[in-house]
Amino acid sequence: MFGTKCKYNKKPREAQQGFTIIEILVVITVFVTAFVAILGFFVLDIGLSDKNKMRLKALSLSEEGIEAVRFVRDNNLWASTLATFNLNADYHPIISGFSWNIVSGGENINGFTRTIIFNAVSRDANDNIENIYHLSNDDPNTRKITVIVSWLGRGGADSESLSTYLTNWK
Repeated sequence: MFGTKCKYNKKPREAQQGFTIIEILVVITVFVTAFVAILGFFVLDIGLSDKNKMRLKALSLSEEGIEAVRFVRDNNLWASTLATFNLNADYHPIISGFSWNIVSGGENINGFTRTIIFNAVSRDANDNIENIYHLSNDDPNTRKITVIVSWLGRGGADSESLSTYLTNWK
């Protein structure tokens, strides 16, 4: 009894080696699957991060465009600036000396295209801005300004836009 081994508890050497290889393959498969899942998460995160960076840059350019139009409106007579722009035409801001000017056409800025569009505004009987423009209720002292910034991202073309209303307050 003492010092003897039961011959039935022993596994043949070949069976032990085969089982070890299967275990190693299972462990490797689990690690590879986990690694691929984690890598996929990081790739997705990087893609979303890039898209958000582009979106923030586009929104910043949109805000700058609106502020440039406000500057032009605030430093000039309405009749000689905002009232003279063609409606539904493309414009963009430029810096001339120490001030902003608005010129026709869109502009390209480091892969972004920025366009400013002026629209006519109409008001209802309660002096509220109408969602759909009606010529009979035209308000010549108000313009809707929309700045559209577009770019080509990894997923294709993308764009952001901001709109505001400016009035002839002088």
